[in-house]
Amino acid sequence: MITYDYHCDANGETITVSHSIKDTLTTWGQLCSLANHHMGQTPPHTPIRRLISCQESEPDESTLSMFSKPKTSGGNCGCC
Repeated sequence: MITYDYHCDANGETITVSHSIKDTLTTWGQLCSLANHHMGQTPPHTPIRRLISCQESEPDESTLSMFSKPKTSGGNCGCC
């Protein structure tokens, strides 16, 4: 499951939910149902939009090794 942020322009709320990449949420009612969130005064048919987001995380050892400086064989140039 992938995590997505959705925003409702009508009420200014942004909600984060997880769902399959194949699923598409288009209304406030769908979003609230999936997130188990109280709809409040916003009508269920109100359109929402998915936000593009990037979550920072600490790199793991495998990620760090991809960008580490190559070991040298004794020369000072770092190319061998």
